[in-house]
Amino acid sequence: MVLEMLNPIHYNITSIVPEAMPAATMPVLLLTALFLLVWNYEGTSSIPGPGYCMGIGPLISHGRFLWMGIGSACNYYNRVYGEFMRVWISGEETLIISKSSSMFHIMKHNHYSSRFGSKLGLQCIGMHEKGIIFNNNPELWKTTRPFFMKALSGPGLVRMVTVCAESLKTHLDRLEEVTNESGYVDVLTLLRRVMLDTSNTLFLRIPLDESAIVVKIQGYFDAWQALLIKPDIFFKISWLYKKYEKSVKDLKDAIEVLIAEKRRRISTEEKLEECMDFATELILAEKRGDLTRENVNQCILEMLIAAPDTMSVSLFFMLFLIAKHPNVEEAIIKEIQTVIGERDIKIDDIQKKKKKKKK
Repeated sequence: MVLEMLNPIHYNITSIVPEAMPAATMPVLLLTALFLLVWNYEGTSSIPGPGYCMGIGPLISHGRFLWMGIGSACNYYNRVYGEFMRVWISGEETLIISKSSSMFHIMKHNHYSSRFGSKLGLQCIGMHEKGIIFNNNPELWKTTRPFFMKALSGPGLVRMVTVCAESLKTHLDRLEEVTNESGYVDVLTLLRRVMLDTSNTLFLRIPLDESAIVVKIQGYFDAWQALLIKPDIFFKISWLYKKYEKSVKDLKDAIEVLIAEKRRRISTEEKLEECMDFATELILAEKRGDLTRENVNQCILEMLIAAPDTMSVSLFFMLFLIAKHPNVEEAIIKEIQTVIGERDIKIDDIQKKKKKKKK
């Protein structure tokens, strides 16, 4: 009888399992669901953006930036979620802001100092805790920021309009340098040269080969975009990033030659007050021990490269849109003739145009 009781043939296993399984697994399933709910809730945000979805959202978000590139991915997410939204890059929440008023607020207040970017990527392009653009060390960033603020405001800003206008006239007289065999002008290259010449005249004042430097700046920005958010494993394989590393080195070497000449001129200058500019003030800060040589070089590099890329592209598309709308072009020309006439443009003219627009 005992053997018969132990014999499994006498029992219907399929009938026993369904009765036992719900009681045993229900608490586990409930705990798992609660855990996933809490995990997903912690990853949510009131700011619009892709869902967390148990960690899959951050992976897709970062993957899209690696696949599409930073600019195209930002445009994609702005179209989907609006002018102010949140994504994940390298597992960290990152805000994408395309609303001009929000950007103006951030740029005007110095308590915003966080920058995103791979540490190894920033080291490769020379921006890790150096310069100002992607310097994620708040103390060092605050040390260099006043030099940029002083150079880009007050008398420097007033002089910028005149220098830019003069540079544009000079380069328009040399259009053959940016004209191809078919007779078409490479407007973007023209604008990049004008912006580089303007920046050099204002901030460094050392003769340079614009055509060569502009090409190196483009290579630097290609490296910047390619390396900025790459995962650490990417930098374990040297052949993947070697070409970008070379592009960075080419520009840095060229700028360092110019800065070396600037240092030489400062050392032989009898009256420093007559040659004070952005680069001079940084070099003097280095001599006082306030900044390192590497940081000074990176700050000057960033000041020279900023306008030839961002400003040039912005102006290019402004001109393109104006050309696409002749009525707007006609209104702009009429306003310029009314406010300025035949004389050279001045900084005060911009304020007059603003007042006229408000009326």
